[in-house]
Amino acid sequence: MVFRLTMNQSSEGDALMLDWGPPGSGLRAVIDLGRTADYTALRPALMADPQVALFVISHVDADHIEGAMPMLKEPTAPFTPVDVWFNGHDQLGLAKARALVLEALSVGQGEKLSAGIRKFGWPWNAAFGGGPVSTGSPEAADPIALVGGLSVRLLSPSDAALAKLEPEWNALLAKSSLLIGQPDQAPLQPKDLESLSILNVDALAAERYAEDSTVPNGTCIAFLAEFGAKRVLLGADAHPRQIEQALTALGCGPQNRVRLDLFKLCHHGSKANLSPALLTLIDCTRFAISTDGSRHNHPDPQTIARILKADPSRPKTFYFNTRQEHAEQWDRADLRAKWAYTCVFPDPPATAGLTIEV
Repeated sequence: MVFRLTMNQSSEGDALMLDWGPPGSGLRAVIDLGRTADYTALRPALMADPQVALFVISHVDADHIEGAMPMLKEPTAPFTPVDVWFNGHDQLGLAKARALVLEALSVGQGEKLSAGIRKFGWPWNAAFGGGPVSTGSPEAADPIALVGGLSVRLLSPSDAALAKLEPEWNALLAKSSLLIGQPDQAPLQPKDLESLSILNVDALAAERYAEDSTVPNGTCIAFLAEFGAKRVLLGADAHPRQIEQALTALGCGPQNRVRLDLFKLCHHGSKANLSPALLTLIDCTRFAISTDGSRHNHPDPQTIARILKADPSRPKTFYFNTRQEHAEQWDRADLRAKWAYTCVFPDPPATAGLTIEV
C-alpha cells in the first residue's frame, strides 16, 4: 500500500497529488493546479493516470485556480474525476442562506471553472449533495469516505466565510466587462521588498502574531486525509482560526493533540497562517511547503521559527518543492543541529517537484 503526497512545481501556489492504496491503482486526489505554466508541465502526468477519485480547487486565488484555465479550453479533459470539490457562485449563495478583497481576475476564473465543470459533465460537490463544500454542510459532520479507503475530514471553510465572499463576487460579475475577453493568466505583481532576516529563531518566534484576514483565503477547502493509520493535513491557504475551531470541535486540545504524519502548511508558510494556538493542537514533526518563493518571499522565517520553538527537541523534517533562497536559508548545519531538524529538497532539475511518502 502507498500513501504519498506529491508537491508539483507550482510557482508560488499549489499543484498537489495525493495517492493511496495499492501501487498503480489510480486512487488519487488532484488538489489545485498552480498557474498556467504549471498546468502545462503537469498535463502529461495527468493524462498518463487519468482516473482521479477527487479533484479539488481549494479557492479562487490565481495561484491555485489559474492552471485550470487552459484545461477548460480543451475539447476533453485530461483526467476524469469521480467528484469535483469547488465552491462557485451558486454555492456561495447557498452558504449565505444557511449561515446567515478578491482580485477581479480570480472571479472570472471561478466563473470559467464553473462553466468548465458543466462542459465536461463532471460531478460537482456530489459528496455534499451539490451544495457548498463547507463545515456547515450536514455531510461534513462525519468523515467522508472516498473510494479505496481514504477518509477525509473537512476543516475549512465555514458557511460564514463563504457568505462573506458572495457580495464581492456579485459586484464584480455586475461589471460584465471584467469577464468578456478576460485573459486567463493573472498579471504577476512585483515581489515584496522584504529582505531575508537574520535567522534568530527565538526572536522570530517571539514576534507578534497577526492572522490572515483576506476573504478568499477564508473560503479555502482544507481537510484531514486519513488512510490506514496515517493522517495528512492539507491546509490550502486557510485561516488558522477556522482549523483551530474545527479541531477543537473534534475534542482536540493541548492535552489531546491530533497526531499528524504530515502537515502541508497553510498559505505556503505565511506567518499569518500558522498560529501559535494551532501548534498547541497538533502533534506533528513533518511539514511540507509548496512555493518557489516568488512574489511573497514565502516561507516566512517566523513560520519556521514558531515550529522549531514549539518543539525544539524532537527530530523534525521540512519538505520544500523548490530549492529557493527563502527555503534554502534554513539548510544550515548550525541551525539544524541546534533545533533538531532536516531539510529535504527535490533533486535537480526538480521539474517533477517533490514526492513525500507519508
